[in-house]
Amino acid sequence: MSTTESFAPFSFDDDEGEDRSSNESDKILTRKPAVANNHYATGLSASHSFTTATSKTNNTSKKLRDPPTSRMVALPPRLNVKLALHEEVSSTAILDEDNNGDLSTSHLFVEGKITAQVSSSDASKNAPFCLHVSGAMISAADITYSNYCTPVNNRRNEYSYGSEIEGSMKYEVNIPKSKVERCEVISYTIDAKTHNMPILVQPKALLNNQNKCRISVQIRSNLGNHGDLANFMIVVAIPNTVQGSTLQVTRGPGTYDNIKRIVTWKIGNLAKGKSNLVSVEAELSSAVAKLLVDKKSTLKDAVIATTNNKIIQEKVTFPVLVRCSSDLDQISDLSLDAMDLDSVPASIVLQQTRSFRLLHRVGK
Repeated sequence: MSTTESFAPFSFDDDEGEDRSSNESDKILTRKPAVANNHYATGLSASHSFTTATSKTNNTSKKLRDPPTSRMVALPPRLNVKLALHEEVSSTAILDEDNNGDLSTSHLFVEGKITAQVSSSDASKNAPFCLHVSGAMISAADITYSNYCTPVNNRRNEYSYGSEIEGSMKYEVNIPKSKVERCEVISYTIDAKTHNMPILVQPKALLNNQNKCRISVQIRSNLGNHGDLANFMIVVAIPNTVQGSTLQVTRGPGTYDNIKRIVTWKIGNLAKGKSNLVSVEAELSSAVAKLLVDKKSTLKDAVIATTNNKIIQEKVTFPVLVRCSSDLDQISDLSLDAMDLDSVPASIVLQQTRSFRLLHRVGK
């Protein structure tokens, strides 16, 4: 009987298993630097790189991609718009008999202009913008627009005194980058009536004694004004129904020109809501003095005073001219606004200034 060597089960399998595990370890060890080298070669960052995971069970690879970062959205350019409205106004007070004789209504003639100054965060160009002009008086305005303006969508209503219905005018304004100064975009004229004046003027003539008349003018600045009135001046023309040689300024820093027969008061500034009273006294002309009721009359003193003052108010009429200006207000009711266009988005920062110069006349 021959000698048989002992059989060692699993000895071959163990060796083979060791070889497989060794090979698998070699695969994993050699794969890691390969991935690292691939990152270095392609120049990808860790957050945007691809990673490879190897499964031992099925020996397959899966690539996992990190979520993409959000895309940056460009903001619209910043557009600084400075609008300035200035009006040169001449007006005449209208005696309203239905309002106890108060001079509350005025006939206006306005010459105005609107300028714009634009600067943009875009170094290459200025974005266009929409200029919106509104107000009841726009329906009575004759508007001329410059080459920088193009009408967009305009709506007018028939203007009538006391109307609160607003009109609307829109323009596309495009000012070149090369224009750094203020550019006139719109000019207009308005012929209308209004009760919203920056001042209220109340002239009055009263009999001071039997032969002397006192002429006074009280002016009040509208409490609704945004600021004080500047360059304030009052001019009164002395009628022939009083004797100019006897005239004396009794209130206010007035000077009398005997040749022109005018008295001028240079007030300077008048704060909003405040009033100013100026006056002169002069003897009546002989023709007017004869019309007065003598105090020796049998009539009562109150009747005599009322009758004589009525005669004075009819015979001693005098025109009053008031000049003033403001850097914070306007006379018309036009309202301005600036907004971006739908087709050209922009972040608009708006600044506005208003100013006027007024020549206001009361009386004939």
